[in-house]
Amino acid sequence: MKKFFSQNDPVLPRPLEKLPEYPHAKSRRALAERLVAAFGMSEAAADAIANAVVDPSAVRDAIGDPKNLRWVEEIAVPGGVVLGLRTTVWSRRIMPDPRNPRIGPSRRHPFAVDPGAGGEDSRFRPVPEPRSPDGKPPTVPELVVDIESRHHLEWASAQAANYVLAENDWRDSIRSQGVMEAVWLVATTYLHADGSAPVTVINSAEGSSRGTAVHNILDIRSSDVPYEDPDAKLRTTYRKLNDAHERGATTPVQAEARRCERMPALILVGFKPNSTATAGFPTAVKSLVALRHVDPPKPWGEGPANEALADEVLDELFRRNLISATERMYYAGSCTKTQAKEAHLQECPACRSSRIVALFGKADDQTGEAVRIAVTSQSTRKRISKKLCNELATALIVRSFASNDTNKTDQVRRYMRHAFGQAVYNESWESTGRDTDALAKEALQEVLRAIGDETITEPGPASLELAVRAAYPLVVSGGISADRGTANNDQPDRRNPGEVMDAMRRTVHGVHQLAQALKDFTAGQLIRAVDENGAVKKKADGNEMIINDAYLRQQFPPPGKTRGRSGGTMPTEQLKDRVADLSDALDKLDEVFKSVATVIGNDGGPLVEVDGVDAQFCTARRQVLTRISDELSFWARTWRRRHGAPVTPAIVDEADADADEEEVEDDYDDQENVTEDVEDEVTAK
Repeated sequence: MKKFFSQNDPVLPRPLEKLPEYPHAKSRRALAERLVAAFGMSEAAADAIANAVVDPSAVRDAIGDPKNLRWVEEIAVPGGVVLGLRTTVWSRRIMPDPRNPRIGPSRRHPFAVDPGAGGEDSRFRPVPEPRSPDGKPPTVPELVVDIESRHHLEWASAQAANYVLAENDWRDSIRSQGVMEAVWLVATTYLHADGSAPVTVINSAEGSSRGTAVHNILDIRSSDVPYEDPDAKLRTTYRKLNDAHERGATTPVQAEARRCERMPALILVGFKPNSTATAGFPTAVKSLVALRHVDPPKPWGEGPANEALADEVLDELFRRNLISATERMYYAGSCTKTQAKEAHLQECPACRSSRIVALFGKADDQTGEAVRIAVTSQSTRKRISKKLCNELATALIVRSFASNDTNKTDQVRRYMRHAFGQAVYNESWESTGRDTDALAKEALQEVLRAIGDETITEPGPASLELAVRAAYPLVVSGGISADRGTANNDQPDRRNPGEVMDAMRRTVHGVHQLAQALKDFTAGQLIRAVDENGAVKKKADGNEMIINDAYLRQQFPPPGKTRGRSGGTMPTEQLKDRVADLSDALDKLDEVFKSVATVIGNDGGPLVEVDGVDAQFCTARRQVLTRISDELSFWARTWRRRHGAPVTPAIVDEADADADEEEVEDDYDDQENVTEDVEDEVTAK
């Protein structure tokens, strides 16, 4: 059996102290009455605080006259001032938050998995965000949480405890030193949907890894605290510990218990909003907690931080009547697919993803202000940028993805945040909810118009919506990946997924492929490759071709690049292969041309700028480059006419057709004239 202390332990244990007696009911009642008078809280909330305080008389005296509070601490947060009482509480009368923010990214939301239909981690839906009590001002210093039943709370509390003890275990330190830093507490009432009576407890406001560790050391099941009235039991427990102390017969287990029976606390008992604040006490509490956890020693990390911020953005949008209560649940992933369908919202995760991106990508005056207020209420160091909006949207999108492999979930989250290109946040578009065929049809028309008119640089909102919607199935299925680095990497390029899909939505072939991704994903099958006409491709063995990251990058290269060589014998295939050769040669030309200027002369500058290059060489090469430039220009115009938007025959008459033919001939004539001019210049020299 391991000794509870040895000379090899890095920190000497804190000396043991005698525990005070558990206060009598009269003293606790007097404090509760003072809390009601001073802060306007309910009797149930005041009783929960009074029962947890080690010395109620001292706290009552510290509060002083309810009209002239003396020792109440004021803590500035974005939006106002939180009022707090610093004291010591009994560990057995407080409860760690069953919604510990650290577990946010690992929660299974109903939109992804119906409660009870999956494993233990989805037996119930996640415990919702705390709110203000019904019928009371939002500044009332207590919280209400809606749960299904006591079983729901027990399950959530156990899930949070298991996660905390695995990821942020403080038990060794607390066994030796006890809890040294104040735990932030707030009176919280749990309302049961099964008709059970409400219960009120003094709840940790910050998850509290310390409270979880203490309860584990004391062998307390945290979820039992709200339902028990342990007055007599507590007096007996504390008396036994003190008796052992006086006899000098304290065991190692008793020593650990005596360090853990009490802990310092900051009890949040009020909120004074400033003149511009729209949120109430629940947001003020989250703001205070967030300000503490953005810095070491144990930051929440990017995932939990974005989860918390995204939830607060939804709350702020709801408070401003920019989204409905149903939409808030839908965006948060708190409703099932069936509930979404009943509310006439898209049950398809890809469509939900598109709506979330549109919500954060809109960022007009009203929406942008809501995002700014929500984020700054929890963090004063974050910049309200497109990147942040994208990360918050991703945090909500991934809630519809369920996997038993946490690494897979983290990978989807990392890839998804790179899946939406700059145009998503720069261009005007909406999530229309149209079916895939209708959306793809309009996107095709946009692309064909852009191909036929070189002045059009942005195809249009339909192609953008199609790319955003298709991002979800492509990422979660593994059809596209973010940059995987250079080691053992078969990616043809290092573009992010958003850039690849932006290239796809600008071509007819790409629009067909994006639409196919949505159709196959909805049908629950692997995403198949399609050709330029939208027909499913087949391999040499007759099986259908399935897309992957390398395939999409080869088929839809960045501007100036061509698709991978096919090696086919058909004229169209050979033409594409020769164009690929030309592309490689031009890339090499550009590389070698730049290298000429890297030769440095005696003056420290490029030598070519001093000595130059043979004139006849330059003239002859300019002739070649001019001819290539003219041909490329002509090929581009021919391609636009060949592949651009088909013109309705009823609109075009024979004169227009003749004019087009004459323009093509003029292109040839202009090209020949330029070539002759260059040849005359060479001859003259």
